[in-house]
Amino acid sequence: MIILLITGLLRGVELKSLDFRYLCRGTIPTSDKIVIIGTDEEALDKIKDPFIFWSPYFADIIKAVAGGGARAMGLDFLQTIALKKMVEGEDLDGIMADALMEAQNVIMINLLRWDNTIGGLKAVNPLSRYLYAADPDNIGFSNLTIDNDGCVRRQALLLNDAENNIYAYIGLKVIAKYLNSAIEKKGDHIWMGDCAIPVNPYNEMLINFAGPSGTFPIISFYKVWQLARQGQTDYFKTNFKDKIVLIGPGNIYSQDFKPTPFYRSQYYTGTRQTLGIEIVANVINTILERRFIVSLKLWQTILIILFLGVLTSFTSFRLSPILGGIVAFAIAAGYTTFCIFLFSSYDICLDMICPLDAIPLTYTAVFTYRYTIEDKEKRRIKRIFKHYVSKEVFEELLKYPGEIPLGGNRVQVSVLFADIRGFTALSEKRDPRQVVSILNSYFAMMADVILKNKGTLDKYIGDGILAFYGAPIPREEHAALAVNSAMEMITRLDVLNKELMLDVPLRIGIGIHSGEAVVGNIGSKLKMEYTIIGDTVNTASRVEGLTKEFKANILITEETFSRLKVLDNITPEKEITLRGKTKPIKIYRVET
Repeated sequence: MIILLITGLLRGVELKSLDFRYLCRGTIPTSDKIVIIGTDEEALDKIKDPFIFWSPYFADIIKAVAGGGARAMGLDFLQTIALKKMVEGEDLDGIMADALMEAQNVIMINLLRWDNTIGGLKAVNPLSRYLYAADPDNIGFSNLTIDNDGCVRRQALLLNDAENNIYAYIGLKVIAKYLNSAIEKKGDHIWMGDCAIPVNPYNEMLINFAGPSGTFPIISFYKVWQLARQGQTDYFKTNFKDKIVLIGPGNIYSQDFKPTPFYRSQYYTGTRQTLGIEIVANVINTILERRFIVSLKLWQTILIILFLGVLTSFTSFRLSPILGGIVAFAIAAGYTTFCIFLFSSYDICLDMICPLDAIPLTYTAVFTYRYTIEDKEKRRIKRIFKHYVSKEVFEELLKYPGEIPLGGNRVQVSVLFADIRGFTALSEKRDPRQVVSILNSYFAMMADVILKNKGTLDKYIGDGILAFYGAPIPREEHAALAVNSAMEMITRLDVLNKELMLDVPLRIGIGIHSGEAVVGNIGSKLKMEYTIIGDTVNTASRVEGLTKEFKANILITEETFSRLKVLDNITPEKEITLRGKTKPIKIYRVET
């Protein structure tokens, strides 16, 4: 995104985002120092002379407005054809020249056009008679700066012709006349007195458009001319004293209009494109009110892109894809809102598109990485554990904040052994397929109980079951979980017996012992499994063997009993020395 920012490949979309911010902000107040007199439809209808011969009408208005005390005028009307030889008996050019000389504050326009013969811009000036009457310094170019999509959003304030002569935009010249100040270029600002206008390397200023066409009221050219002819001096002193007055085409027939940020919006349906004279007014209003749109430097925008990218990656690495997507969307929405807020409240224009695009790209990159690299390890863990632990335990295992102990670690666990009584005799009397069916039903029901109680199903040993609690995720309550599982296994066995309707119901003995054991991936390169080994396992197996002697369903050792908080239905049995042991251990019966 930084490369796209530097190369400007997304510049067109960025400009559209600027238009969007204008629409979100809406219109803003305009300076009451700016007055527009526009050649309206009424003037075109009632003044029968062709427009080229309107010099006397302009002259009357210029004299009246100057007499009313206007401090600066901008005349958006370029007359390049001498009329003296075309109209006998009346010097129309002289009438206009006299008005310009009398006012001495009228800024006229010229055009800078590309000339292939000289390989640069060449000025097309008004009649020399007008130019010298107004003062050669009172001229500014009227060329609009148009973006690639045909929209006007910025304006070049200074241009050089092929001979390196510097010309100022008419709006800038009018402001300079109004402030009675010279125009100077210093660094990335154009100065007029204490007013500093921020510009880009091409001397272009972003225009802070006050609103769509019609935001600046346009006074009827014909009505003002009538009042001027009638000598209504009070009207001109009231409405034009100390004002900036812009005179130019004020109707769509002039073809002097361009689209601006407000034009294409559905919220301004029916709004015409902005007239050239209105664009001049918006430039002047931006400078006069000092509501300059401030854009960040390239390096500042790069920092924003990096910040949003790092923020998105930081959250995405720690969240699920759905939650990460929601957070990424929230970051994008927050940045968009922040951009709109800064533009609406402080006239600060942040680049929106490249920083915003960095968010979904970062999100996609992070989750692609996680799936291919990081989640690969989780998928490996899933393959290992999906047959041993419940879905809930597995999900918890994936969230486990510490290092997952898969390489073989000593842990505190409770080991459960369960075995079917007399299953060998039972299987001898039945078809092998029926035996397998009975075992499958039994194992399915018992495994469900073990996994539900957060146990790990280690293996089936013939008709026996080995399970343990407290690994791979350490749990302080592992003894209680093992005992609860054993009690529920007895209860569920009764349900299974009713379903199977065997002539001799299944009976099981369960032994539980707690202590330290080694848990982890154990085996060889050819065959490896996640299992548990150690003396704790052997003791649990031997305790299970004692259930026949004690005629009990569940027996637990004192090490398990001491870890229980609820001791209901548990009665002590005698101490016994297990085979291979020298120290006797105390046995407890769990009543069911």
